[in-house]
Amino acid sequence: MDRRSITSVTMALIWRLVGLLLLCALWVSRQGDEVGLILVLLLALLGLARWRFRLPAWTTLIDQAACIAVSNFHPDAAFALALPTFDSFLAFRPAYALPGIIAVLLLHGWSLPIAATLGTAALTGISLHLWAYQLTHAQRDADRDRRERYELESLKGELLSANVRIARMAELAERARIARDLHDHAGHEITAAQLAIKAFQQLWREDDAQAEELLDQAAKRVENGMELLRRTVQGMSSAVAVGAGSLEEICSGFSACEVSFCVHGNTTPVPIHAWGVLESCLKEGLTNAVRHETPQGIDVSLDVGPHIVRLSVTNPTQGRIEGGRGIGLRNLSQRAKAVGGSVTTDTSAGFRLVCVLPLDEVRT
Repeated sequence: MDRRSITSVTMALIWRLVGLLLLCALWVSRQGDEVGLILVLLLALLGLARWRFRLPAWTTLIDQAACIAVSNFHPDAAFALALPTFDSFLAFRPAYALPGIIAVLLLHGWSLPIAATLGTAALTGISLHLWAYQLTHAQRDADRDRRERYELESLKGELLSANVRIARMAELAERARIARDLHDHAGHEITAAQLAIKAFQQLWREDDAQAEELLDQAAKRVENGMELLRRTVQGMSSAVAVGAGSLEEICSGFSACEVSFCVHGNTTPVPIHAWGVLESCLKEGLTNAVRHETPQGIDVSLDVGPHIVRLSVTNPTQGRIEGGRGIGLRNLSQRAKAVGGSVTTDTSAGFRLVCVLPLDEVRT
């Protein structure tokens, strides 16, 4: 039998079957009478009903009443009280077992075998009840953990979708800005230059003195259009670096100490919203690295693998740095966890911050 299929209900059924088999053995050894057989059949019927249905605990009084009624005719009826005693303690209603125990003491007095049998039944019943109680709570905790994990996965999916939508909207807005600039500025200048050139051609054929002036105007318009195109191209390449370039700019702009920055692997697969988390981690790492003492230098490493991107900020100062995780680090941990990653720190020897983001999760 698979261990996972063994439950408190199964063990309770086995205990009842063993008890009925022992009663049958006693009945046979006493050259069984009809009263004993009826008692065994009644207890078997009630035990089967409790296995199939959730009978209330007070129904154990029926078993006890039957055992007490036939105790004067069947000498082993006192041992049969073990079954209702077991069911009373299994239902965590020990008070329902008292009538049978009191009746045994009054009718048969103290007997070590009977006391041992009833004690074993009570102990087994309460043990199985505690087992079922713990199992129920464990299942409830597992269901709650599954629900929270599902909600976290849903939230992570929504966050990733929102990041993708924001990146797409930013891209569309940038395209609209470029188109507007080309149309409103460079387009007008180029169109004016084209008209001036056509007018120049006509006047030049007619040897008009204004032809040279129109040629100068056309040249000026073309020059202005080229300047506007150059500015638009500069705007397209963005003054703010993106990706590994943004991390390098943050490192080069850090004035507290020298920062060495190195990149390993291809950074192309890393999406824009992941760079946002990495930039925040780098800024927080640099700030925390010099919070307690100014180091000789800080090492920053970005490693991009097939499935993860890892950012490490290390202050190699010797000695332990005291201090816990502040609000900034806690917020970064939550942001990284939202995309399936993690942020860890180590202050046992200087300061070290490591941010790990899974590329497979970030791409979804």
